[in-house]
Amino acid sequence: MIALLLAPITFLGSFVYGVTGFGAGLFTIPLASHLFELPFVLAVFALLDAVNAVRVLAAQPRAVVREEALRLIPSCVVGVAVGVALLVVLPGWTLMLGLGLFVLAHSTYSLLAPDGLAHVSLRWAYPAGLLGGVTSAMFGAGGPPFAVYLSLRPHDKHQMRATLAVTSMVSIGTRIAAFGLAGLLASSTVWLTALALMPVALLALAAAARVHARLSARATLRVIRILLWLSGASLVVRALVTLAQ
Repeated sequence: MIALLLAPITFLGSFVYGVTGFGAGLFTIPLASHLFELPFVLAVFALLDAVNAVRVLAAQPRAVVREEALRLIPSCVVGVAVGVALLVVLPGWTLMLGLGLFVLAHSTYSLLAPDGLAHVSLRWAYPAGLLGGVTSAMFGAGGPPFAVYLSLRPHDKHQMRATLAVTSMVSIGTRIAAFGLAGLLASSTVWLTALALMPVALLALAAAARVHARLSARATLRVIRILLWLSGASLVVRALVTLAQ
């Protein structure tokens, strides 16, 4: 029964991830949390997100831009440690609001800019990875900083998706380890639900691969920027709701 209720949400999240390489949590966590308790939802979709990342990466492993990954991944790991420390000293809504406003402003500008945006230096991978690690540790939203950075680099749609999959594997793996330590993965219901939903996720990824192959690089970038806008708006709303409570 649980798997049946979560199947449509799983398909949507995995499809979005398969097309862009990030953004599944933007849809799965808010929608599923209306049906079940948040800790259960976070645990189930962390496991499914890991499947998504491995499957997308396995489809085109040679598309990963190594020079990007070698900068993003270590700084992401450092960012996770910083994020854990910030959890102790800062209210989560402050960084959530700041990140949301930044992503919202960037995506709005990039969607409206008539001639596109200039490329940024490879050096920006370090702050992007650091910020992605911090936000992943604090509230499971590591994707937007990575996607903002990679959307401003001279890569094709396959390279962007594969490199995003690598960085998301790091943040997802860290999240799963944290959930394990917190006992969120101790329930057999979590594992059985994730296992039951795995075929749905794989089916969505297969459908997404067909769509991704047909999208032009420009259309793919536009989809990513629209998702970034939604992600930024979602973070701002979550921050304001948290502040008001």
